[in-house]
Amino acid sequence: MARRHASREEETEINITPMLDIVFIMLIFFIVTTSFIRETGIDPQRPEALTASRQDRGNILIAISATGQIWMDKRQVELESVRQRIEQARNESPESTVVIIADERSETGILIDLMDQIRLGGILNVSVAAQSGGQ
Repeated sequence: MARRHASREEETEINITPMLDIVFIMLIFFIVTTSFIRETGIDPQRPEALTASRQDRGNILIAISATGQIWMDKRQVELESVRQRIEQARNESPESTVVIIADERSETGILIDLMDQIRLGGILNVSVAAQSGGQ
């Protein structure tokens, strides 16, 4: 018997399913690990400081207006509720840091009370924002 070889063209096909799986897994990873910055809701006039340095991290922003109002997440909040909000934010992201943006005309006492509430809420990494003062 003669062996007959069928001459068929082999079709080459690239299977992209594994690549799509990897892309979706990476997308989910980046969504889960992303930390979002919550805006304060006001833009206070920051004081100038010659030693001010840029801080890239700080996912909780709290503002103090010139009249002593405290703002978080685009809402005015009472000083007594700051601790609870900080505890909630720390539960969502344990490595949270806080940046306080205090107006240069605000009272120092409010700033100190606010820092106490933040530390009582469990976040010890607190920074105060200032404008870099030029010489």
